[in-house]
Amino acid sequence: MSLAKMKLVNMIGLMDDLDETVSALGQTGVFQPDETAEFFSNNESLLPISAGNDLGPVLDKLREMMHSSGIKPQIVDSDEYESMSVEDIDKLVENFDQNLGAMLRKREELDAACADCKERIETTRHFLGLDIDVERFRECEYIITHFGRLPYDSYEKLSAYSENPYVEFFPCTHDGTYYWGVYVTPIEEAPKVDRIFSRLYFEETVIEDFTGTPKEYIENQQKLIDDMKTESAEIEKEVREYTAAHKDEIIKIFSAVCKHHTYQSIKNHACKHGKSFVLVGWIPAEYQGQIEKILKPIKSVEATFTKAEDEIKHSPPVKLRNKFFFKPFEYYTEMYGLPNYRELDPSWFIALTYTVLFGIMFADVGQGIMLLIVAIYMYKKMKMPLGALLIPCSIFSTIFGFIFGSVFGFEELLNPVYKALFNLDEKPIDVLEGQTTMMLIYSAVGIGVVLLMIAMILNIISCIKRKDIGGALFGVNGVAGLTFYASLIIGLVLSMVMNIHIMNTAYILGLIVLPLILIFLREPLSRLIKGEKMFETSIGSFIVDNLFEMFEVALSYVTNTMSFLRVGAFILVHAGMMKVVFVLAGMFSTVGYYITIVVGNIIVMALEALLVGIQVLRLEYYEMFSRFYNGDGRKYEPVTLKDKA
Repeated sequence: MSLAKMKLVNMIGLMDDLDETVSALGQTGVFQPDETAEFFSNNESLLPISAGNDLGPVLDKLREMMHSSGIKPQIVDSDEYESMSVEDIDKLVENFDQNLGAMLRKREELDAACADCKERIETTRHFLGLDIDVERFRECEYIITHFGRLPYDSYEKLSAYSENPYVEFFPCTHDGTYYWGVYVTPIEEAPKVDRIFSRLYFEETVIEDFTGTPKEYIENQQKLIDDMKTESAEIEKEVREYTAAHKDEIIKIFSAVCKHHTYQSIKNHACKHGKSFVLVGWIPAEYQGQIEKILKPIKSVEATFTKAEDEIKHSPPVKLRNKFFFKPFEYYTEMYGLPNYRELDPSWFIALTYTVLFGIMFADVGQGIMLLIVAIYMYKKMKMPLGALLIPCSIFSTIFGFIFGSVFGFEELLNPVYKALFNLDEKPIDVLEGQTTMMLIYSAVGIGVVLLMIAMILNIISCIKRKDIGGALFGVNGVAGLTFYASLIIGLVLSMVMNIHIMNTAYILGLIVLPLILIFLREPLSRLIKGEKMFETSIGSFIVDNLFEMFEVALSYVTNTMSFLRVGAFILVHAGMMKVVFVLAGMFSTVGYYITIVVGNIIVMALEALLVGIQVLRLEYYEMFSRFYNGDGRKYEPVTLKDKA
């Protein structure tokens, strides 16, 4: 439930050893290079090594050939090729391209030509009712012929032009929406007739190389398809024979190219200083020994390791480190934004709060079990990260469903269980009972109050880690904000619920008014702690600007707290929706009753799972995360061969 400790690696060595260095670093799969020049204040003498990445096009060509020929890309040992120069590897790939690539391109051309023929056949089928050689139309010097289609209603409107002998459409086929056919017009009448057909939404069809009758044309096209399929099959046989003979060699060359291409990306981050190179990057602290070991044989290279805490200004990359229950919720953390290196990882917080809130709002034993089955399928079969985090959510839904006594909307089904286990005549909590309903609403607000206070405490801890003492003490979510919010809530609850009046003058001035004043003055007080000038502008301007902001601050405490009402509301919504399902089911006979129950449960489960998931995530992001979390970190992305294939 924390961030992995990172270290900065600063390397310097002779230029002749740069390739060996980046190759060694790339093989570890844990090194993330950074922009070297940015780590030195006096960097005028550092020249970027613009090595490019010459193997990029070669790798793309190889991958395309392998995909087209059915060779699965994979990384294997390829020592005999890794020592080859880029030029030699390029020649090998070019040789494969002249042989295998040429066959594949020819096959693709034949497949594309077949597809074109099929498309022309489908278009020509619409004119099968025409038994005239189309070539005869083209030989006419004084008429123009147009093939195409007319909408049904436009075809019926042709009768309005019956007095014009040149407006005549000859239908061939129809498909329920269009009439397909041809109209012929003299050249001198063509502009006028074309305008008429244009107003009737006539769509012209152009068929390339149309000769003979439509039937003859289709037969010719089909013969072309058969010939091309035969030729394509012969090429396919040649491709299989070639790949069988050269598969291992192609995979080894592909592996070598992948490795060179990957290591080149590290080299592009290095800088040249005289006859030496300088390279900077990040590794998890636990791999320091491994990096030292692989660099030791390279005699000219010296490496120094610095704790990421001492390099905060360079934004160390972040690697989340959570296990078991908490790990799936890294998905939501990354969706919001990774923590910076001095922040808390909120994955554990969202894991605990999200599952509990989801369980409360989606409380049903039967639907919880069904959601568990769906979540396992999503995670195991569909490889969806959302499925992994829905598994604990569905378990909590089942638990809270047992507490509320709901099984697929049947509210009395578990009564015998309560009797056997707890000697209760009925379920302990009836959500639709008047007193229980109010208790749920108050409890939802209470949950919100507790979670908001926890979020403020987390903000104080986070501010201390960032060495933002002013924010920790005087911030809206710092000690002053927590004191104000907790004191106000405690005072109101004791006065209104327990009739204990502790909100006297001293209480109000010391625990409510004073914290508000500190929040109002948080910026100048923070600057004072840092030894800076308290007010950057005039005091009057500061007061005016912050008065409006204080109103927004006070309003945020109220709105954030009230947002948790939706937790109680969704409990009632579930019970209400299932009650509607049972009312509808009661209108049918036995078979219809159970069909309605099943369909109703499916609809309610799908709808509620979606809405509850979104609403709980909204509470996490907008009500809680906004109080203690920045999420402006950058992801740890080491250079690795993984997924290159």
